Amino acid sequence: MKKLSLLLIIILSCASFPQRVIKINVINPISINRNSETIEIGFEHVKKILPEINSTNLVVLSNKEKTQVTYQLIDIDQDGKIDQLIFQSDFLPDETKSFVVKIDKTGQKEFVNKVATKFVKGREDFAWENDRIAFRIYGPALAADVDNGIDVWTKRVKYPIVEKWYAGEEKAENEKISYHVDHGEGADFFAVGKSLGCGGSSIWKNSKLYQSGVFKSYKKIADGPLRAVFEVLYNYQVDGNEINEVKRITLDAGKNLNKIDVTYNMKEKNNKIEFSAGLVKREGTTKFDNGKDSWVSLWGQTTKNPDDEFLGMGIVFPKATFKSFAENENHYLMVGQAKLNSSFTYYSGAGWTRSGDFKNVDDWNNYLTQFSKEISNPLKIKIKSIHLK
Repeated sequence: MKKLSLLLIIILSCASFPQRVIKINVINPISINRNSETIEIGFEHVKKILPEINSTNLVVLSNKEKTQVTYQLIDIDQDGKIDQLIFQSDFLPDETKSFVVKIDKTGQKEFVNKVATKFVKGREDFAWENDRIAFRIYGPALAADVDNGIDVWTKRVKYPIVEKWYAGEEKAENEKISYHVDHGEGADFFAVGKSLGCGGSSIWKNSKLYQSGVFKSYKKIADGPLRAVFEVLYNYQVDGNEINEVKRITLDAGKNLNKIDVTYNMKEKNNKIEFSAGLVKREGTTKFDNGKDSWVSLWGQTTKNPDDEFLGMGIVFPKATFKSFAENENHYLMVGQAKLNSSFTYYSGAGWTRSGDFKNVDDWNNYLTQFSKEISNPLKIKIKSIHLK
């Protein structure tokens, strides 16, 4: 009987023992609404507080609703160890929200994947998408017809379409479902050719573009549910100098702009280099720019068919990077300054009225202005260890 009582005391003590968890306070430091904002936490901070946590027992909860939050773990450097924990939330102006990260061995709910990537063998395209828009770039198979421009696939559905559209395009001729025709989900209406397309980048020297050509190789880094990340490598020459360019592209759920990190690896004594990002000129469109918030946009008809409505394209530079606007025969450009052998960042993307996300040009340009303010005023994140009873 005494042994039974002692066992009962031990069980009750364990049941009431406070659980150590991580509390994350996230502050929106500016007076604007922010939707689908990604909170990014270095996983080393998580492991320091909860050493036993891993991909099978980690749970993120909204501190207010006590509900599970979709999250993603990312191994950025591909060394087999987790580097980042990310999740998303909406924020009101000046709002602070709290989240809890804890160990829960009872199981996680299934998360809906909002992003996708695909490398297409044969064509050697690399395509990627989220719940709002899709893009692609080109590899060696199409080197004669294209360059390093970014293509746009307009979507009017929130679910992934890239895999499906390629499958339809690759069917036998009598069964083919062309992704250049809108069958109810959107289409590839955009023509890239040898241009920079929708926000491709290039070295800018003596007011001239030095495009890289198609990518030589690619590497997938992350593929959902919230963030797609991949890298492409370009090898080319500018004035006899060999350049190894690494471009890392990141697209988060709920966003229309890609984050593009570029590194020009080059044996050059001059440490600084100018680069440009451009929007290809299209018939029936109007250009807008904003030096204060460092963006350029192009707005107009998607095609000559009025049913296809309107497409907006845009580029946003961090203010410290932006130098000037420029133009050549085929592009509207933004010019920035970067360091050789060191990564720099800019953003580019597109929005379509038929997606339901934008009604008109003011919506699109306001989106770019707000995006600029968001990258200039990142969320403030505070992490601490607490005990829950």
